[in-house]
Amino acid sequence: MSRFLFFLLLLAVAAFGAHLWLSAESAHPNISARELDPDKVKIVGVTPPVVAARDAEQLRRETQGLAGAACVEFSGLAPADYARAHDAFASMRLGDRLTERRVEDVTRYWVFVPPAADRRGAEAAIAQLKRLGVGDLSIRPDNSISLGVFSSADAAQRFLASLVAKGVRGAQAGPFAKELRGLTMLVREPDTEMVARLAIVQRDFPGSKLRAVSCPADAAKPAQ
Repeated sequence: MSRFLFFLLLLAVAAFGAHLWLSAESAHPNISARELDPDKVKIVGVTPPVVAARDAEQLRRETQGLAGAACVEFSGLAPADYARAHDAFASMRLGDRLTERRVEDVTRYWVFVPPAADRRGAEAAIAQLKRLGVGDLSIRPDNSISLGVFSSADAAQRFLASLVAKGVRGAQAGPFAKELRGLTMLVREPDTEMVARLAIVQRDFPGSKLRAVSCPADAAKPAQ
């Protein structure tokens, strides 16, 4: 019995000692001893105090300059940044205070006959065009008829004039393909905190700009 009590006492002392050791490790962890490859740990970069102070002052000026604006425009986003910009603005949960404007360039123009009421009407129009000597025709899914696609508006207009000279009536020229060139986000009635957040986000998108603007009539329309 005495041996059993001694053994229990020995276990208790060992457990207490282990507890004290673990407590000391938690209070003063030796992080370097736990690193897998301590020689490979590198400091990526440290912002010098002067630079940090300059950035903070610039942020303060930008925030002051936009404070009280009816709307703030965030423009100059590069095409490669569209998805990242959408994620950044989505995280702000602006709801209908955020609108989006897409800036597009027309890259192709076409000459066409506007959509017919149905497929049969489009086929009848094609038959008439062929009788006038017009070839290279195609019916689009919306029952419009494509007469040609061109790289410039002038080329499309010249071709349209040649069709009119043949007796074609009802054909038109207009944009066919567009390329997204820019994206502008508009925030309506931002408070001081939101202005500061926009100024911080703007630094993550080189070439982008923030400016105070008057709210357009459709500013309440939410971004799609």
